Amino acid sequence: MQVLKNLKKIAALGTGAVMLGATLTGALAADLGDYPAPFVVNGVYDDSNVFVYGNQALADDTAAMMDISSSFQFLAKTPVVSAGTTVSVTGGKTEQVPLGQGFSNSTYFDTSLQDDDVSTLFDGKINFQGTEYDTSEELQMCDVGGQKYGEPFVATSLMTDDDYKRDVFFELAKDKIKYAYRFDKTINLSSAIATNPLEIDFLGKNLKITSVATTGDSFTARVGDEFTLNAGDSVTVAGKTVTLENVGGTTAQLSVDGVSKSIGATLTSTVNGVEITVDSVISRNELAESSAIIIAGLQATESYADGDAYVGEDTDDPMWVWDIVGLQNAGISDTNGDCETSDGTANNILRVENNFDMNDDSDNPTGVGQCINLPNNYLSVCLDSLSVAEADYKEVVMEFKSDADLSDSNCPNTAADTSAPAIYLSTTQSEGFDLRAFTNGTTVLANVSTNVKSQEVWLFADNIDCGNSLVGSATEPVVSVFYKSVDSPRKVKFFGAYNGTGGTTSFNILRLNVGNTKDSNIILQPAVDFTTQSNISLKWHVVADTLTDLHGSAEDIWTQWDFDGSANFAALGDSLTTEEAEELQWVPGGRFSRTNLGTKDEDHRTSYGIVIVDPKGSSSSDKVKLLVPGDQVMANVVIKGSSATVTSGSTSYVPTKISPVYMKASEVSDPTMFNLIVVGGPCANSLAASVFDMSCDDWSFEEGEAVVKLVDNGNKVAMLVAGTTALDTQRAGKAVASSENYAFSGSEKMVKGATLQDITVE
Repeated sequence: MQVLKNLKKIAALGTGAVMLGATLTGALAADLGDYPAPFVVNGVYDDSNVFVYGNQALADDTAAMMDISSSFQFLAKTPVVSAGTTVSVTGGKTEQVPLGQGFSNSTYFDTSLQDDDVSTLFDGKINFQGTEYDTSEELQMCDVGGQKYGEPFVATSLMTDDDYKRDVFFELAKDKIKYAYRFDKTINLSSAIATNPLEIDFLGKNLKITSVATTGDSFTARVGDEFTLNAGDSVTVAGKTVTLENVGGTTAQLSVDGVSKSIGATLTSTVNGVEITVDSVISRNELAESSAIIIAGLQATESYADGDAYVGEDTDDPMWVWDIVGLQNAGISDTNGDCETSDGTANNILRVENNFDMNDDSDNPTGVGQCINLPNNYLSVCLDSLSVAEADYKEVVMEFKSDADLSDSNCPNTAADTSAPAIYLSTTQSEGFDLRAFTNGTTVLANVSTNVKSQEVWLFADNIDCGNSLVGSATEPVVSVFYKSVDSPRKVKFFGAYNGTGGTTSFNILRLNVGNTKDSNIILQPAVDFTTQSNISLKWHVVADTLTDLHGSAEDIWTQWDFDGSANFAALGDSLTTEEAEELQWVPGGRFSRTNLGTKDEDHRTSYGIVIVDPKGSSSSDKVKLLVPGDQVMANVVIKGSSATVTSGSTSYVPTKISPVYMKASEVSDPTMFNLIVVGGPCANSLAASVFDMSCDDWSFEEGEAVVKLVDNGNKVAMLVAGTTALDTQRAGKAVASSENYAFSGSEKMVKGATLQDITVE
């Protein structure tokens, strides 16, 4: 009987192998060694996965299914790429550029980059008609006055387009990024002819200029890919097969996907959609010794004028165009720093430049993690990342509270009691508010003589302070500052007060203390003197560690708070629970405009990198919400060639909730619609019989044994997890759920054991 069982087992395994081999498109490629793919790939759970159990499934079968689905939940993760605080580049150059700043003004990147900046760029000698010439390639990023901003720069929503929201993008105008081929010695390109062309590597591709127009602003060149073919050789061009069939005298017989044509040396012809120029032929008595050099492509030979689409660009809407001037002159290349015009009539320009604007969201601007790629991806200008990771932002909120409890402060002013109208400031940063001891004066009262850190601060306005030493009146409101101690007992305490007479705009209420955003980086101050009862404007005054690192040296986020008739705070803006444009403003330095934010419904980012969250939604609740970075946010800008390597940032994985689908075998009408995880053998699960070509009568495994099998299922896959007993099935499910601990490979494995802890896979 045991011999018979073994024979049946061998037969069953053999049948499975025959079935696998009969599948045309995937079962042989299906490999348990790739598990959890294709059910989970790179952390992405496939929603076409379905767990199938038998209509009469036992509890152990269900347990096996739960073990596997639980493992999928563990495996399903979303990769989150954090910003790199620093970036390193091999074969290129990187700089940290402040938001709002242009990056090609010699402060960060020079307006011209050569081979010592980007290793892909060429600097060396070429031979033209028997004479050697020093030449070089150059990436030019123009800094030209009179344009929108003069140069490519890093933009935020507050600078240009609300639709940017909190994101950051490159902006630039046409003709600001250029690739130039420079001649450092006088050269007369008008002498180029078909039999003696100027041959250079241009943007990584071979370019043979065969003639130059007398006007000097156009030329003819061979621009396709060059091939040397022996008779009978074939190459693939534009998806078609080009074959050199014969060579005779000065002609080459070529075919493109079976369509033949004879083309003379130096001539060009289009054959079956492929343009071919025969550069030269070598004809021998023996055909096998004959050969030809051809240039082939969708374009092989083409004439280009100044402003025409570059090779391979859409001629109706090109991204990159030729910039050609003075090629007929025996001069050297343009050396102007503005990279816009030639230095004079004796000089030549041979360049390619961008023909697109990126000035708003509709232009599909280049964002974080993206690049402006020049033709052939030869050079790239990339907004690699931001210098502050998302995890390093802390929330800071200012909001009107009609019922602040300031009773612990022992303030003798009875209004500062259990229900005081106040501006409440809070932050998610421990000790995020830094209150520096006030200096007593005619308008300032200091109640605390040392600096204090806190997470909660209240501003209370009235016409008298808690110390009764400042002269308040109906026209001179007094603002008292309260804080909650971070030490035990955590009680509200009175810090000090100031009134609204002259000179208060330089008064520092508190500083933010978020990572390296500290000291004088962000200070809460009165925005203007307030000597009436109508309102008070408070501003977050923002500066960088180095003044030049922030565009315009500084910026302010203004908030306006209304007083009631008794000089108490009453609302953000003029009306309670109503958003108003001017109650929240961004006041930048430099070239950007003051912006009203109170009615804007998008997040916005400032030059320092502060995110102003949903101004409209917050304003309607008399609230201002900021996300403050742990340092000034810089853009990590990378300029690189095709062979450069860039290292930046890090990747973390956030668990992603999945929703496994469970179905009875009888509920699956079309198995090929799903990636199947079939639990239970053919005696318990009818789908095991139909998908895996098994029958209950032919089941050959013994107690203590189970099979895990992977097969193709149309364009999907199916995995069987089945044991002789329900306990065997559960044991196999545990093995699959912990597949990293077992030697799963190939299309079929046996799982053995006596208990749920005693598991082997063979």
